[in-house]
Amino acid sequence: LDSDGQAADIYRPAGFGNRVIAMRAKISQESLIRFEDFELALKSGELRKAGTLVKLQPQPFKVLVLLATHAGELVTREEIQQQIWEGETFVDFEHGLNFCVKRVRAALGDNAQAPRFIETLPRRGYRFIAPVEYLNGADSIPDSMREEAHTPDYAQKEPDVDPARDSEMEKVAPGGPAILTQPRAIVIIVLAAALIAALYFAWNRSGKPFNPPAGKAMLVVLPFENLTGDSEQDYFSDGLTEEMIAELGRLQPERLGVIARTSSMIYRAAGKDIRQIGRELGVAYVIEGSVRREGDRTRITVQLIQVSDQTHLWSETYERSNQNLLKIQSEVAERVARSLAFELLPAHSSKLLSGSTRQPEAYDAYLKGRYLWNKGGAENLKKSIAYFEQAVEKDPSYGLAYAGLSDCYRLLGITHRLSPLEAFPNAKETALKALEIDDTMAEAHAALGSVKLWFEWDWPEAEREFKRAIALNPSYGPAHHDYAWFLVAMGRFDEGIAEIKRAQELDPLSPLANSDVGWVYLRARLYDEAIAQIKRTLELEPDFGSAHACLEHAYYYKGMYAEALEIARREIADLGASPEVLSAIAGASGAEGIKIVKRWRLNRRLETAKQRSLAPYGFATLYAAVGDKDRAFEWLERAFEEGDPSLISIKVDPALDPLRADPRFDDLLRRIGFPE
Repeated sequence: LDSDGQAADIYRPAGFGNRVIAMRAKISQESLIRFEDFELALKSGELRKAGTLVKLQPQPFKVLVLLATHAGELVTREEIQQQIWEGETFVDFEHGLNFCVKRVRAALGDNAQAPRFIETLPRRGYRFIAPVEYLNGADSIPDSMREEAHTPDYAQKEPDVDPARDSEMEKVAPGGPAILTQPRAIVIIVLAAALIAALYFAWNRSGKPFNPPAGKAMLVVLPFENLTGDSEQDYFSDGLTEEMIAELGRLQPERLGVIARTSSMIYRAAGKDIRQIGRELGVAYVIEGSVRREGDRTRITVQLIQVSDQTHLWSETYERSNQNLLKIQSEVAERVARSLAFELLPAHSSKLLSGSTRQPEAYDAYLKGRYLWNKGGAENLKKSIAYFEQAVEKDPSYGLAYAGLSDCYRLLGITHRLSPLEAFPNAKETALKALEIDDTMAEAHAALGSVKLWFEWDWPEAEREFKRAIALNPSYGPAHHDYAWFLVAMGRFDEGIAEIKRAQELDPLSPLANSDVGWVYLRARLYDEAIAQIKRTLELEPDFGSAHACLEHAYYYKGMYAEALEIARREIADLGASPEVLSAIAGASGAEGIKIVKRWRLNRRLETAKQRSLAPYGFATLYAAVGDKDRAFEWLERAFEEGDPSLISIKVDPALDPLRADPRFDDLLRRIGFPE
């Protein structure tokens, strides 16, 4: 099949070998090619626009040179394969070519629907349509482009594909586990094979077994590209990305670390090359993929890229009927096993079935739920609950969907968009249901640990669940994140800092992950470290509200009142503070100005509480700041009665320091159940 899913010719035209030689001769006589304001410098392998270097990876550069040196002519897919991909065993040519053409168009600012440079001739090839000028006629070309021309073999027939087999039941390997049949399994088999491919390459090139360096190899899964042309299908491509990250994280946790979703998604359409992404994230390998859903067919393509030299180590494409998407043919696993020494998977294959489903409609509903959950916000969380409930209705044994429900209820309870007294029992029930289905799900253990931490204040059980989740999937960032807050609540600051930094390492470009490091430093009363961390976070995301709030508090607790007041003044001005309030702040000292801000925030919070529920703990901290201890304790008591999750910080939060000498404070600590 070609890129449009149609049957493709599998022959090369007679005389093709002679044309290859002609191409070589033409390229070798020119060292600089110009079109519009672009120049191709063949000796250096560079693309420039008006004298400025445009980043383009080596393989796309070769494709551009090949097309430009045959401007006005059709260059068929077969000719491109012979020129550039011949002999590369671990490359899926079709997807590799599509990838390269896409990168070339991005570098040139070209549009496939209204091309200025590269025209697509469906099912045949490409034509470079811009006028081309040759300059500086040198007789050498880059070594990377030197290949011996030869006449290819004819009629290279592809392996037969029997459509009837596509709908068969899953096959069971003799003496082994069932071959994976979920849509996630498509991706996981591919990715496991891709990782093994990297090891295979290292072994094959060195002639000896591959020994990974000290520590874990790090990998990032970039957002799957939705090639459907319909933004309504983004949930499917995003869902596959997240599923892949989750499953890879537990594939071989002792050897592989996987960057979290938030940092991965930042690179959607970012236009950065692989080397830059690798440098920013500290990863050795990058996974790229795409999804195309047309009619009743879905095509999933995945490839592994080595960051150091941007080599495409492995690539594969799978196409299935939407109705049979959950039934992978045994030939897929067999092909992967034959090509890439499948010996690493058997010990881990059972993990890849964790919490899965065989129901297409359940899987589709789950992906929609996760897509909305990741978008955040109370309304999206409530919509995602509906989709997760659809998933478990279609398949009552779908463990991941129950874990998704637990995550939704937990976040709604923490943010008080749902009463904690209602949200957390639901979060617990669904987490326990997920664990009843599969006790090896890191997501479910982390969800249950969060209920134990934020609502039940069952410290020993919370720690046990977090440790279990991390053991099952060390790359699951939420487990590290909430375990860090458990450790901080217990006053175990060194351990808490280590855990929150681990969560940050797994999600290095997430403003929230970076900001939370600052908040942990703040709770540990390491104000200088908090300030330095938040300044770095604001370089990443200058408008991130949580970071500004943390920086303001750090300045205030450190006694840098003027700096704290400047941040606070800007914030309340943006929120609509009156000119009178802003004038009063301007005429006050730093410490007194902060009190004016606190009173303004308190009054605004009281007004907002008339419209919707707000966390009582927040009122207590504001009353403590303005010196009204009795009202502060009233709100702390209310927080206790309502199960306010923020109460886990009461023991370490500097905002409550004005209350600590009061006997009522120790009594509250005792009732919450903090260890001595």
